[in-house]
Parts: sequence; structure tokens; C-alpha cells
Amino acid sequence: MEAKIYKMNGTESGSIKLNEAVFAKVAHPQTVNDVVKAQLNNERQGNAFTKTRGEVNFSTRKIYRQKGTDRARHGSIKAGIFVGGGTCFGPRPHAFDQRPPKKVVDRALIGILSEKANEGAIRVIEGLDFASGKTKDVCAFLKNHKIEKALFVVPELNENIKRATRNLKAVKAVTPMHVNAVDLLKYGHVAISDKAVKMLEEVLVK
Repeated sequence: MEAKIYKMNGTESGSIKLNEAVFAKVAHPQTVNDVVKAQLNNERQGNAFTKTRGEVNFSTRKIYRQKGTDRARHGSIKAGIFVGGGTCFGPRPHAFDQRPPKKVVDRALIGILSEKANEGAIRVIEGLDFASGKTKDVCAFLKNHKIEKALFVVPELNENIKRATRNLKAVKAVTPMHVNAVDLLKYGHVAISDKAVKMLEEVLVK
């Protein structure tokens, strides 16, 4: 399986052979769905907190007498049916962590990359780098390649690349070790350095 190599200015400069075990497999929707849900759950803080009737700060006196009022019997204003009272079955802090097996995660990534390769949404870039550290160079790259959003995969995430991409919501730069399912689906196109292709293949295929 071969793919074209592009220069930073958007012109073709040759071709590269891609590993079919990474870029030519059938995607499994359920596996991708499970991995994406697990990643999103892992990003949740899980610190939502509501007080029960035993934790709200109110008087403990009986609010009115038991009988003769023609109203329901109530012993505490802390009950959940009163304004300011405790919450019944409200959220409490807890962890949402999910840890799918690494083989499952790799299978999902391979499926997504294969789909993107089939759609032409993966671009191998010769010498992908933004040495100036300027955002305008990233904007020029997107314009030259006629794409709106991109995930940059580079061998090493240096300060210049971080500085050039940090102010743009439409792009993100990662190393082959940190490619994940959510970013691949979120940013649409993948612009990967010709040097990072083999690194990504080695990460996903042992």
C-alpha cells in the first residue's frame, strides 16, 4: 500500500509504502465506540457533589405540630421536598475510569486510521515542522493543503510546534505514542511526518 508524500507547500514530492496491518484493516464500530467512551469517561473529573439531608445546615426542630394542622406530617425542614433541603440520590464524587485492554485500543486506532486512509484523509508530509513557532505558518499549511482541521503527528513535540499550534482550536500536535481515538475522529484530517509514519506503525504493530 502506497501513499503520496507532500511538501509543506502542498505539492507532491514522491510516495511512501504504508504498512497494510495499520492502514488497510476493517474498522469495528463497536470497538471504536467502546474505546471512545472509555477515553471520554477518563477525562471526567467526577467531582459533582450534592448534600444529603444529613449534611445541610438547618435547624433540627420539628417544623410544626404532628396533628391538627390538616397538613402532611413532617419532622424536619431538611427533607428533600423542601427548598434548600437535602438532595435525594444526588451525584457524589466518584471515579469514571475505564481501562480497556491495550489490544482493544490498538485495534480501534488501526480501524480509524484505515478508514481515514481509505477516505484520503491522511497526508504524509515531508519534514513536517514549524521551526518559526508562528501560528501564521500553521494557517498557511492548512490553506496550502485545503483542509480546515488537522491532527499533526510528529516524531518529537518541541517548543516551536507547541507555540505554533497552541492558539488554534482547529489543530493539535501529538507524537505517535500519544495518538488516540478521540483526536483522530475530532480533527478529521491527519498530517503525519514522513519520519513519524514508521514510528506509528511500530507502536501499533508489535
